[in-house]
Amino acid sequence: MFKNKALIPIFIVVLVDLLGFSIILPLLPFYALQFHISPEMIGVIAAVYSVCQFAASPVLGSLSDKYGRRPVLIYSQFGSMVGFLLLAVAGNVWIIILSRFIDGASGGNITIASAYVADVSEPKDRASAMALIGVAFGLGFLFGPLIGGELSAAWGISAPAYAAALLACTSMTLSFFYLKEPQVHRSSVGKKGIGYYTQALEYLKIKNLRTILLIFFFFALPFSLYVSMFSLYAHIELSFTEREVGRFLAYVGFLGIIWQGGVIRPLVKKIGELSLLRYGLAAMAIGLFGLVLAENWQQLALVALIFSFGTGVTRVVISSLVSQMAPPDKKGGVIGVSASIESFTRIVGPLLGGVIIGTIHPNYIGYIGGILAAVGFWLAFTVHRDSKKMETEMVVD
Repeated sequence: MFKNKALIPIFIVVLVDLLGFSIILPLLPFYALQFHISPEMIGVIAAVYSVCQFAASPVLGSLSDKYGRRPVLIYSQFGSMVGFLLLAVAGNVWIIILSRFIDGASGGNITIASAYVADVSEPKDRASAMALIGVAFGLGFLFGPLIGGELSAAWGISAPAYAAALLACTSMTLSFFYLKEPQVHRSSVGKKGIGYYTQALEYLKIKNLRTILLIFFFFALPFSLYVSMFSLYAHIELSFTEREVGRFLAYVGFLGIIWQGGVIRPLVKKIGELSLLRYGLAAMAIGLFGLVLAENWQQLALVALIFSFGTGVTRVVISSLVSQMAPPDKKGGVIGVSASIESFTRIVGPLLGGVIIGTIHPNYIGYIGGILAAVGFWLAFTVHRDSKKMETEMVVD
């Protein structure tokens, strides 16, 4: 699993960060429900974090190209810690919103971690190296929601936020003492202010990169719709409690470990990254359509089996392809653009989900999400170039 020893510290950092994030993930709608606000406002609260992250990610990614991965990662972890502490003591909706604002404005953890992995791994090993982040996602989503649900049931809704703050502090400490800066060629000319965003538009002139980023959008939007609104959906349609939501998401996290830890590498070798991308998007669409048909735990578990395979392999393959197509000294910036795309979908997803649940019907979460994933599946067939050539053949319009 760790043939490249340089990946061990970043794996631990990402794991601890994801634990902190996923501990409170199933509880945010219940925070909002505690203050008696509408599903639409729940969507707004969930979107605040992503609005800030959307603006910050390209800047943080480019700053990491110029000044190093380690210091920017430590800054990001500090912001998460402060945000979690505010969430723990929140006495009204505005403090909740402020906590998500602070966490989002510093939220570049996964962006910088992905750039770090790209720095220390060879192109031929990048898919399996990126899979380590996927394993960290799986472990985080296995234990985080489970811990969050149990802590909330035993000690109240503030307990998971305190635990998340402690984990963020632990992660920051690990980065400070144990994470080494990778030896990479950084950009000799740094962009400032609006220049970061101008540079991001330049990346989109790379034809293959633009197509993959578009596919990523149609992967990330339905995923955001599902993740941000599942707690509320399950509470309304299946009468799930915080504890049951946490246990179900832990099950999904366990499946993610299986797919990303033991399946992706042999599948990439056997069928290639692009074929695996298509299978992943198809499975994701099927899983989302199946969500609306599930009426109990058993049926939902079967749907999760299909959905988790789709999301698990798709995320890893897209991350690998994006990093392969990025110019060598701009990996952080390009990965920052992909993070901004995902942040944008995390803005649209909760807002859309709140409207769907509040004014249409909760089942349309699955219908609309499935259609979006199906569009990504179709787009994946417009990419025909061998992934091994993508790193050297930068086709620019």
